[in-house]
Formats: sequence, C-alpha cells, structure tokens
Amino acid sequence: MECDGNVLAYTGDTEWIDTLIKAGQRADLFIAECYTFDRKVRYHLDYSTLRGKLPLIGAKQVILTHMSQDMLAHSASIEGCLAAEDGLEITLF
Repeated sequence: MECDGNVLAYTGDTEWIDTLIKAGQRADLFIAECYTFDRKVRYHLDYSTLRGKLPLIGAKQVILTHMSQDMLAHSASIEGCLAAEDGLEITLF
C-alpha cells in the first residue's frame, strides 16, 4: 500500500516465497507474520528464514506479528525487527 510516497507492506499467513522480497523492497514499514523461531510450519513464516532474507527485502522498518509461544519465547533473540505486542504504537513516516 502506498500513500503520499510512503509504502507499507504486510504479509498474511504464508510460507516463504520470493515474492515477499519484491513486496517489501520499497517498504518504509514491512509487517510480517512470524509464527515460529526456526521451526517450519506449513503456511507460516519462521524468524530464521525471514532474518536471512531481510537484507534482500531491505525494508526500512520491520515489525513481526502473529507469533506463537515458540516465537515469543525467543523474543530476546530478535535482531533487526520489532516484535508487535498489545498496545504497541508506532509513528509511521
């Protein structure tokens, strides 16, 4: 989505597909579901895979959402992203 020259990209539930690179490349904010830390689950992203692809995506800011207990338990290990949480407020653009 683009508004006044600012780009927001969002993934729903999805396994890794290279189309996510194109979707997030110009994004000022890329919001990605990130269900597990490193375990592959059908129709969901895992942080380990996403983390490796972030340099290709190149979004200015990344927020992770739709996290399972497994992912939440590893929240201290998150690098280069912000973990969404209830009540989180961010300023866009």
